Amino acid sequence: MRVLLISHTCQSRTEGQPKAALLAQRPGIELKVLVPDRWMHYGNWRRAEMPANGEFDCTIGRVLMPWAGRKIGFYMHWYPGLPKLLREFKPDIIDLWEEPWAQVSVQACRLRNRLLPGTKIVSETEQNINKRLPPPFEQYRKFTLQQADYVVGRNQSAVEIVRSKGYSGPAEVVPNAVDAELFHPMDRAVCRASLRLSGFVAGYVGRLVEEKGLMEMVDALPLCPSHVHLLFVGSGPYQAELEQRARSMGRESQVTFLPNRPLEELPVVMNAIDVLVLPSRTTAGWKEQFGRVLIEANACQTPVIGSSSGAIPEVVGMAGIVVPERNPKALADALRDLELDPERCARMGLIGRQQVEHLYTWGRVAERMSHVYEHLHNKH
Repeated sequence: MRVLLISHTCQSRTEGQPKAALLAQRPGIELKVLVPDRWMHYGNWRRAEMPANGEFDCTIGRVLMPWAGRKIGFYMHWYPGLPKLLREFKPDIIDLWEEPWAQVSVQACRLRNRLLPGTKIVSETEQNINKRLPPPFEQYRKFTLQQADYVVGRNQSAVEIVRSKGYSGPAEVVPNAVDAELFHPMDRAVCRASLRLSGFVAGYVGRLVEEKGLMEMVDALPLCPSHVHLLFVGSGPYQAELEQRARSMGRESQVTFLPNRPLEELPVVMNAIDVLVLPSRTTAGWKEQFGRVLIEANACQTPVIGSSSGAIPEVVGMAGIVVPERNPKALADALRDLELDPERCARMGLIGRQQVEHLYTWGRVAERMSHVYEHLHNKH
């Protein structure tokens, strides 16, 4: 069966292409991936990368309206070359790894109806807040869901939301994934020494922004033993406020900031820390949709502490502790519990690795997506 995967995430060799490469290896699948030639990625323009070893057929398409300002973002983008690609490739399935309210989803559905009415549509979504979108996006979502033959949600709430919007067809959760060969257990003492870390280290990796709840980590420090340290790896506008809070409490010696690191260097970080913390805060317009750093830490047999925001409890499972949002005391209690019980830390780390191998490897995700395709193809 011929599958066209439309995905801006597959611009990146590390973010989306591992799934595409493994999908292309699945028996019976002829895969073509369409990615935009340019993309606004967290405030910076990013150019598409071709697969390193030609693992799959990748088309870099000229994209129009890849960025429409802060309020609209990238949801108006579309491909002028998509009609020609559909006529030539004639896919049996179009997998839209884009939100259903994105204009490209509407474009693909309309072209399917006109050019390839027998082709099936898969719509993927991460949205886990049930809200009415401003025009024209609520109308776009309604249209895409009416056309979709299968919906894949990144979390359970995402599936429940498309149901609430009127979608009644088949749907399931297929999560994010981690490279479990890159992220693996390493010699922790060596990793700690390379980063000059000591004591019991609670780490965070990602953007330094307020909605990630990072102030809760700093505010928890006075409630923890003095040998508990925080490590923040990343960059963002919130760093100055975190530094100021630590200074005001006389705790700056317990807080370390390191700049962004490429993905291939993050396994050392995940092995150097004692626990990974993701204390995200739910806001009116956002809550955690997955939390990939959780499974990156778990793949290294590092336990995690996550807040109750969004999909975090789903992902943490038995591999860590879930604490209420915006609650430094609960976070401090969890840190103390793990610091005092290294056996529990090790046990949670082992469970985390097992959860990754069972649910969150790129191979597992590709396998589940191939079953979605087979289900639709068998209905032809």
